[in-house]
Amino acid sequence: MLALTACSNNDEATGNDSHLWDVTLTASMGGATNRALSEGKGNTLTATFAENDKVVVVDADGKTIVGTLQAQSAGASTTLSGTLDESSLSVGEVVTLRYLSAEANYDDQKGTLDGISASQDYAEGTLTVSSKSPLTFTTTNVTLTSKQSITKFSFTDGTDDVMVNTFGIAATGLVQHIATNGNETVGAVTGTLPSPSADVYVALRNNSGAKQTYSFYIKDNAGNWYTGTKSANLGNGKNYTATVQLQKLPALTSSSAIGDIGVLDGRPAIVANIKGTRKAIALINDDALCPEDFGGYHAFDSAPTGNVDNGWYIPTETDLDGLDDNPYTWSTQNGVNGCLFTIGQGNTLFLPAAGYYDDEYNPSALSDAGTGGFYWSSTDDNDDQFATNLHFNGSGIENYTTIDYKIDHLSIRRFHTLPGA
Repeated sequence: MLALTACSNNDEATGNDSHLWDVTLTASMGGATNRALSEGKGNTLTATFAENDKVVVVDADGKTIVGTLQAQSAGASTTLSGTLDESSLSVGEVVTLRYLSAEANYDDQKGTLDGISASQDYAEGTLTVSSKSPLTFTTTNVTLTSKQSITKFSFTDGTDDVMVNTFGIAATGLVQHIATNGNETVGAVTGTLPSPSADVYVALRNNSGAKQTYSFYIKDNAGNWYTGTKSANLGNGKNYTATVQLQKLPALTSSSAIGDIGVLDGRPAIVANIKGTRKAIALINDDALCPEDFGGYHAFDSAPTGNVDNGWYIPTETDLDGLDDNPYTWSTQNGVNGCLFTIGQGNTLFLPAAGYYDDEYNPSALSDAGTGGFYWSSTDDNDDQFATNLHFNGSGIENYTTIDYKIDHLSIRRFHTLPGA
């Protein structure tokens, strides 16, 4: 808990804008039931301020950052001070205080408590404006509650510890990002550790309010891939320890059958029938760490093509047409929408509806995420502007291979010819 006492001086802050007010708050840090940063005895996690820690103040509609307050000292209690802009506020308006940042991003974690402390430790509280000139609040106390749980995961293959290098975690209701306006994006949470470890700390936020099954994709320091699941009901502001039993994916070979899942030249994959030829298809997108992770986006001209990356290549238009021979349906996997192909032996291939970046009209905004999938082929349309791609949405796979502007940034899902095939 943070107890805040607010006061404002009657002088304008430095500068000529009369809307700016210097604000000082006294704050104290409470016990581990609210926030968790450092490991103590008995796996109890406690929290303290670090000097220069920040609390961002956002107005009621979430569209405007009113200002930032900064911790003046380290410890369980501190003074927060800074300049707030009351021009967008009104008397009676409820403002939100967000510890560390106006937005919360739970993706791209480091797997350590220090990493969580720096980037994923988000807490919120509210204050009500009582006057604007000077800027004051109706209460002198506010409680900042944690926006996530923190879990110490230990991974094992049943015999030995698994030294984790990268991880991907997916589950229904798992929050990947909280925007300034409070809107939440559901998706996979991924991370790369600074050094391999069998113990991985992860901040997770899940608003489903129910027990969920968490799906794990783990890559160890030797390049081996593992999968596993763990069921839990994670509460915000709580800390947990959990051991996850993993299964190592076997190597795919020339004798691997349709529907076999394993690892081929560094990537987890499934064997599929593509126009009468057995080929391996990656289970994850380029730059992704699990099937529900969107991964990276590439323009056609800048996309790596040909027989690269240990034999993995961007599929041709014929490859994508061959994938169409397998039954498919629009589906939701671990809370992420996409296209699900039934390959064989009851095994499936999932392509998330990762959207795309429209380089001509809106290059900085991700379009159609969650509603459409766009995947490059390596087949040029013999036009200076266009190339073929796979496109699907909730209505099905429309014109299975379509054309798109080469400058647009789409997803990539790689194929590989099996040894001896």
